[in-house]
Amino acid sequence: MNIVIPEASTTRSASSPKRAFASRKAARRGRLATALLVSATMLASVLTITAAPASAATPLPDGTTTATAAASCWEIKQNYPASADGIYWLLTPALKAPQQFYCDQTTDGGGWVLIGRGREGWKGQYNGLRTPAVLRNTVSGTGAFLTAQLPGTTVNALLNGTRVDALTDRVRIRRATNREGTTWQEARFAFQNRDRWVWTLSAVHLVGGYSFDGVTGSGGRTNNFGRDNAYQRVDANSTQAQGWTWGLAYGGSVAGSPAATSYLYSATEGAGSARPFTQMYLRPHLVLSELDFGTIPDAGAPAETLTALPESDAIRTVWGVTGQGNGSDGELNTEVAAFAQVGNTVYVGGNFRYVQKTSTSTGADKIEQKFLAGFNVDTGEWVSSFRPTLNGQVKGLAALPDGRLAVGGQFSTANGSAQQALVMLDPVTGATSGSQVALENRTSGGVAALRGITVLGSKLYLAGSFTHLTAAGKSTAYAWNGARIETSTGTPDTNWNPLFNGTSVGVDASATGDRTYFSGYFRQSGSVPAYSAAAVQTASGAALVSPTWTPTFSKSGANYSGNIWQLGVREAGGKVWLGGSEHSLFAYDRDDFSLDAGNITNNGGDFQVVTSAGNTVFGGCHCGDWTYSNAFTWSDVGTNFTQADKISLFGAWNATTGAYLQEFSPILQARKGYGVWGIFVDSRGTLWAGGDLDHSVRAGEVNQWVGGFTRFAARDTNAPTKPGNFSANTGTSTSTLSWSASSDNRAVTAYEILRGNKVIATTTALNYAVPVSDTTERYFVRAADAAGNRSETTAVATVSPAPPTPEQVALIANNADWRYRFDTTAWPADWRTLAFDDSAWLQGAAPLGFGNATLATDVNAAAPSPKPLSTQYRRSFTVTDAATLDSASLSVIADDGVVVYVNGTEVGRTNLPTGNLSQTSYATAAPRTTAAGNARVTYTVPVSLLVEGTNVVAVSTHSNYRATPDSSFNLSLSAVRE
Repeated sequence: MNIVIPEASTTRSASSPKRAFASRKAARRGRLATALLVSATMLASVLTITAAPASAATPLPDGTTTATAAASCWEIKQNYPASADGIYWLLTPALKAPQQFYCDQTTDGGGWVLIGRGREGWKGQYNGLRTPAVLRNTVSGTGAFLTAQLPGTTVNALLNGTRVDALTDRVRIRRATNREGTTWQEARFAFQNRDRWVWTLSAVHLVGGYSFDGVTGSGGRTNNFGRDNAYQRVDANSTQAQGWTWGLAYGGSVAGSPAATSYLYSATEGAGSARPFTQMYLRPHLVLSELDFGTIPDAGAPAETLTALPESDAIRTVWGVTGQGNGSDGELNTEVAAFAQVGNTVYVGGNFRYVQKTSTSTGADKIEQKFLAGFNVDTGEWVSSFRPTLNGQVKGLAALPDGRLAVGGQFSTANGSAQQALVMLDPVTGATSGSQVALENRTSGGVAALRGITVLGSKLYLAGSFTHLTAAGKSTAYAWNGARIETSTGTPDTNWNPLFNGTSVGVDASATGDRTYFSGYFRQSGSVPAYSAAAVQTASGAALVSPTWTPTFSKSGANYSGNIWQLGVREAGGKVWLGGSEHSLFAYDRDDFSLDAGNITNNGGDFQVVTSAGNTVFGGCHCGDWTYSNAFTWSDVGTNFTQADKISLFGAWNATTGAYLQEFSPILQARKGYGVWGIFVDSRGTLWAGGDLDHSVRAGEVNQWVGGFTRFAARDTNAPTKPGNFSANTGTSTSTLSWSASSDNRAVTAYEILRGNKVIATTTALNYAVPVSDTTERYFVRAADAAGNRSETTAVATVSPAPPTPEQVALIANNADWRYRFDTTAWPADWRTLAFDDSAWLQGAAPLGFGNATLATDVNAAAPSPKPLSTQYRRSFTVTDAATLDSASLSVIADDGVVVYVNGTEVGRTNLPTGNLSQTSYATAAPRTTAAGNARVTYTVPVSLLVEGTNVVAVSTHSNYRATPDSSFNLSLSAVRE
């Protein structure tokens, strides 16, 4: 299938009857030139587009330019049946601005938009794979084997709110059926229940119906459906036999080849379930005129910004941590388990042995620093001055109100001294600092360990395995597996003991101050049942919050047996989020603990950490496949879910609604698959995720090594500033829109020009030419950045039909005769006014002045001594039909300084001081005659100053110093009559 960029047609629709124009003005309007269509080369660029004309006979959208973008490939084909396969501009309200897509205008009547293509290596990430340009520009052939998929947001925008399961023509897949790519299959399938687009075809979405080259069937799920085990099957599962790649595979009896040119791929020669080169299309039946773009008021539209989320692409690795500091491996011994920040340092705690710079670091780039290290919040560089020594792994970190760092875990010494499970450190050096509290576990054979810590106000809350807290000079606190410390005094709270009968793991203090949440392996709080989670009052006594929180468990339901432990807990968005065993992350109403939202990772793994930032909840797990929303049971979610989205070891949810935020879709790999055990958002908004991670993906699909943790920058959510000084300079056939530059916290990438309510063009310039049409058009401009944030639009600028050519009226010509006085006596008080009698003044032709051979009149011929500092000039002129004048301006030489009056009113001064002037006022500059003549100044004259009949211009030129060698004067005055 060849890519053809369609040529603009000149016979798209029948012409309307020619209009009769009764007036000269209307006749001129009828002769407006239409704008040129862009060339094929220009079509390939988003930023160099020429607008098509808007006229009384506006053609139907053909998709050949941004200004004639259509709502769908289908609309183009309906409007112009001869349209060829190729790249077209499409626009819907959800797309915001025209974008280019490849349209198949041949198959089954045409109208198909390409949303993905490739051989093996399709991905389930909502954000797609590679760029839309890669997809549309290389559609077929071996060069298209490298998979490219549109972002889910783009696919949904192409549907503009249409449900995926409502697509009349279903999802179309075109697959090669032989290794040479000479024969092809046309298959269709429908989602049974799917609102928005997803790429998670390997999940268990129900299939409503399907066909293979017209042979129909129904049933199955998107991960595997069809009629046989050969060509009439779609298998979207990834398998070890196929190198864990997935595609739209055939059944097990269809073999492929690893050859680079084979259209049927298998990881090994002859392996079944070959992954064929596949193109995927949709055919929404959208028509531009039927879509609601809204109305922009004259004052403009508000800014549009992205929701706050981390970028899905990781930041480049700078330093990491590696090795197992305690010599043990496993889920509870991952390299990273906790983060905290003090000042400009982010602290990473876990079970690592080294800080390390690259995957092959040795010597200076691989340094032993067990269990706890600091890294610069901005650069990610290791902070080598922070060198604490611990003899066991770190599980919890917290910044204390007094600036110290609280560290908890499974150690018994800190910096060479006995300190069980908890130590407060100097954040700069890592030295033990200030008052200390130690944990004890006085049960038989018990060893104190801390699993989680959090701070609320001056209180430090602890979760772990312990029975007592001791501090020098303080009373010992009896506290089973949950406790708190007053950080200002270093005193364990002896009146607060939740008395859990098992280890607690997660702890979160509510920002309201009334309660603290715990999760873990316990079943009771004192004598009250508390199954793996509890909400404990912060009041003395540590009683449970009423009503008592009784969690739901994904496998046992209300039967509190088996694997019901919970590991992560967090209050956010009016909900309490709890994650743990059997792959569950549930959210409960804060007030009555009713179950609000459920998420199951199904074939993924347990949730291990839950945290939040702003209105976003983050959950980490040893999961790498799909998360099912509004699912509550494991191990088979069946049909009881609303969404199935990709998750890669951790994900994000809206704290208020409970919805999974599918746009955050990082790609991570874990060394042993233990996943993410620590998540932290620093003061810059950067997200840190850690566990046994060893790879993440940067922008451009760059796979990078990471040591234990990886970072994600905050997504840009700042809109550019509004473009300024927006105006339209209208000509006879085109109007130039112009504006001043916007600014942005990163960079403005383009300006979008809107006609009415639709974007018709995008440019990087600060002006854009649009055609002048038969009707008045409304235009706006807004700035956009690379992330997709858009500024407020400008207020409206209208482009009206071309007016008659204005008449230029010369009121005073250059080199005219002027009355003048060059005298040291005081000027008459009324010399500027129309009524003043200047008949006694001398008269001469301009240019007038002294000290230059090019002057026509030397005003110094009979001048008194000392030489006057100023010269006054007057000239009368006649105005007829003054009410029809639209504007007026005059041009004058400022040598040295000049002030000009029209009918006694000042219209401008140059090189003169402000305030009242006198005959002896000095000029503020001293240009020579030649320079001043080459740089004449122009003043706008309000036409309201001009009267019918006789008018007068009065001018005074002033010298900068009395001995100035030259002075000159010339003036012209003209007006425009519409």
